[in-house]
Amino acid sequence: MKHSFKLALALLLALSIMIAGCSSNSNTPAANGNSKNNGNQSGNSTDAEEPIEIIISASTWEVPEEDNTYVQQYLEEKFNVKFVNLRATDENFKIKVSGGEIPDIFPHNISEGDMVNWARQGVIASISADEIKQYMPDYVADVESIDPNAWDIGLIDGKNFGIPRVWLNGSTGFIPTYNGEWLEAVGLSGAPATLEEFEQMLIKFRNEDPDGNNEQDTYGMTGRGKDARAQLFNTVYAAYGVNPYQFKAAEDGTITWGGITEEAKEATKLINKWYMEGLIDPEFMTDDNSLIGQKFNSKKVGFIETNMYHHLYGQQQAFEENGITPVYGKGLLGPAGKPLQMSNGALQVPLLLGAQVEKDEAKRIKILQILNELATNDEIYLTTVFGQEGVTYEMKDGVPTFLPPYDTDGDQRLAMGLGGFYNPFIERAVSTWKFHMPQDKLDFKQQLTDGAEVIADVLGPTVFDSKAKYFANLSALQDEYFTKAIISNNEVDKLLEEFKTQWLKAGGQDILDEATKVYQERQAARQ
Repeated sequence: MKHSFKLALALLLALSIMIAGCSSNSNTPAANGNSKNNGNQSGNSTDAEEPIEIIISASTWEVPEEDNTYVQQYLEEKFNVKFVNLRATDENFKIKVSGGEIPDIFPHNISEGDMVNWARQGVIASISADEIKQYMPDYVADVESIDPNAWDIGLIDGKNFGIPRVWLNGSTGFIPTYNGEWLEAVGLSGAPATLEEFEQMLIKFRNEDPDGNNEQDTYGMTGRGKDARAQLFNTVYAAYGVNPYQFKAAEDGTITWGGITEEAKEATKLINKWYMEGLIDPEFMTDDNSLIGQKFNSKKVGFIETNMYHHLYGQQQAFEENGITPVYGKGLLGPAGKPLQMSNGALQVPLLLGAQVEKDEAKRIKILQILNELATNDEIYLTTVFGQEGVTYEMKDGVPTFLPPYDTDGDQRLAMGLGGFYNPFIERAVSTWKFHMPQDKLDFKQQLTDGAEVIADVLGPTVFDSKAKYFANLSALQDEYFTKAIISNNEVDKLLEEFKTQWLKAGGQDILDEATKVYQERQAARQ
């Protein structure tokens, strides 16, 4: 009996040593970096569980050519899963879906039109917002801090499809930017704060020779008339509280189109007045963003409005080389009653999951847990986006910087599995945005955007049947009429009333009816 007991005890001790040895040795690549919560609290699985297979195609841009990359192995070991890599391009992804190759995790760059079609065809999964909040609490907190209405975009026929996504920079606006030397030359102490002050600046920039060459060859402003009509004279329209190319909530709870509002008409009257007075560069209709930048840097115009803070951050050296001290302003105080700046908006199409995930609870929960960590966990984010510290990147002032050859060789990064293929939330979460923000860039952002209030399309990227049917023709109609109105001989009222009538008759009313229905459904869903 004693011999049996001793033998059993020896076997138990040997088994415990084997288990300890197995748990302390791993072939998985080690990740460096301080994690917010030291790994996935709910996503890690025990070795006894069978790995869950996940078909992934989270990017059509950054696609590893080989399986079993550094990042794939890291994530598979970290979460006890097995990835099946579905490689696709922008051109052939929809063909693959049509042929029945449906990934569990879709690419992050899907259009709103495809999302709606696939939802109604049963291709993508409906997932309750409550479940996403339960298994992705950190990520949801980040998203809702940017825009609590981010859930709106995935609401289709009363169901939620996908995990909401935001473009963090989209929550900031276009920055009015002035030539500081010109302001000083014409006796102005800083950036205009009101529409009236802005008008006086335009007069001075045109008539008081701010470049000192004794010629009247300068203009206060031009416009992005060639390639981005929604940004055209956006500082002025924002002062009236409207973007002519965006949906806007009306006071009666319905949706209207910015271009048919009284605010847009009054703003256009002012722009037309300035045009007739020769204060606006007459080439504005053929100017694109590149030409506008050239005119500002060559000192032909003294004001630009087509850049967000991150664009301007990258242009500081060019300004300096061209002898320009940029003065950054805020929105202009005007009829809207408060300074506003135009914004593209932060809302994006959600990250979609394949319909099969809807029927597999274990897989669905695992995917949500992994996605939460990919977006918000420091260690996991750094590993999937930047790789291995000391090998592929180094930290400089808290920001990862790629080391040679990874700093210039994109193929080397793809060979490691770095980028969006395994992490669809790059620069999409507040928690990990710090890794893309050197302190001087963060300071610059705060200087230009803190305290600014923006306006954006109230619906965001939304598809409805009437919009698909009529919108292209209505946009062309609007381009034609607004151009005529801006350069007309005091005919803004007549032209924009004609435009409104034609716009409504040519499908615009159907669009507004459907937009209002979508908007009111979203409002009801929040209650």
